[in-house]
Amino acid sequence: MIRLFNRYWALPAAVSLLVEGMLLLSAVYCATQLRLGLVSPGTVPAQFDLLREAVAFAVAGLLSLYANGLYDFGERLSARLLLIRLLRSFSILAVTCWAIYFLIPTVQTGRGIFALALVFGASFVLAWRVLLSWMLRGEGFAERVLIVGSDAKAIDIARETLHRKHLGYRVVGFLDDDPALQGVSLINPRVIGTTGQACQLALQHGATRVVVAAIDYRGRLSMDALLDCKTRGIRVQEGSSYYEQLTGKIMIEGLRKSWLIFSDGFRVSRGALFAKRLLDLVAATVGLVLAAPLMLLVALAVRLDSPGPVFFRQDRVGRGGREFTLWKFRSMRTDAEAGGAQWAIAGDPRVTRVGRFIRKTRLDELPQLWNVLVGDMSLVGPRPERKLFVEQLKEGCPYYEQRLVVRPGLTGWAQVKAPYASTFEESIEKLKFDLYYIKNLSLFLDVSILLSTARIVLLGRGAR
Repeated sequence: MIRLFNRYWALPAAVSLLVEGMLLLSAVYCATQLRLGLVSPGTVPAQFDLLREAVAFAVAGLLSLYANGLYDFGERLSARLLLIRLLRSFSILAVTCWAIYFLIPTVQTGRGIFALALVFGASFVLAWRVLLSWMLRGEGFAERVLIVGSDAKAIDIARETLHRKHLGYRVVGFLDDDPALQGVSLINPRVIGTTGQACQLALQHGATRVVVAAIDYRGRLSMDALLDCKTRGIRVQEGSSYYEQLTGKIMIEGLRKSWLIFSDGFRVSRGALFAKRLLDLVAATVGLVLAAPLMLLVALAVRLDSPGPVFFRQDRVGRGGREFTLWKFRSMRTDAEAGGAQWAIAGDPRVTRVGRFIRKTRLDELPQLWNVLVGDMSLVGPRPERKLFVEQLKEGCPYYEQRLVVRPGLTGWAQVKAPYASTFEESIEKLKFDLYYIKNLSLFLDVSILLSTARIVLLGRGAR
């Protein structure tokens, strides 16, 4: 795993980002060579123009690939789904190229070169993905993990690791000092030895990482064995940190406050906060202006579809526990909560006909741009919840209050990584993602979340 721009990337994702950037650059040069012949080495301005346009093509291509989920390597894609996403990515890139060509007449790269570059780029990226898939089936990217511990935390970490077998992750076994557990299979890998044998067994099984995953390991570990592992080039890592990097969320079970205090993160510069707020103001202002005609149409549709007000207003809990009024287009019947506050569920019968469409397309949330403009919300952040639900969740999880240190968002890391929460357990699962976002908050992470949100909205996924 590689940390870049306050986000952890699986090694294949980071390698693909670099390789595919170079392939898209080379696609423009190959297209130019085929169409016009090589640019003369002596014409520096022409070379600079070509490089500039090749970089623009590569950046637009990488953004399109990212927006279509092709760098989310935690998801295992079938060959069919991979082809569909590649086709969709390069279709978006084609539209972008034509727009650039017609809007900026000074672009020297013509339509023919753009078309050839798209063909070369799609072919190069597809060939790379096929090669990468073959490499991942071998040991080229293999991450062989030895887990110290046998409790629920250790098993959860092993389960998440095994879920990523398509990325080369392997669990070679567990270590525990209880004689009764020796040789016992916990989920699939078994307990293969004691903690004092950590270095010996790590070398024997070719482990590249030893993860200390026991909930309570103080006074129960052989530090000499772990030190031997580290000095022999085997990475030794605490379980919560490994889980965070692997999954993009923070493990709450067995989490100590000391880990939150002493681990990296939870520190954001004033400059980053200023840039985030500036992005909110610009995006909310531009969004309200551009979306005004669409919002009028949605308001008319809501009004004609069912009796009641056009807007739905509700008090939600924001930063610091302060309540504010959240605005949405009404998507449910006016008596939706006659029996008290309820979680929304899949296929909720309280949703109107127009409401079902605007929820699926997220059009019901357009009025929240006003909440962003006035500072109640941000474009990106944890989902704002009702006070009743916040109090219930705070009682069930001591870390829930930490999500209130930032402004709630129109979208967020939890919203793009997990489905809509309709139960207490699902809300706790989403809290793990929210804590990760708060811990690693950055402008780049916000931009990546906005790109992922665009894909989800276009595909109509996740709404209830």
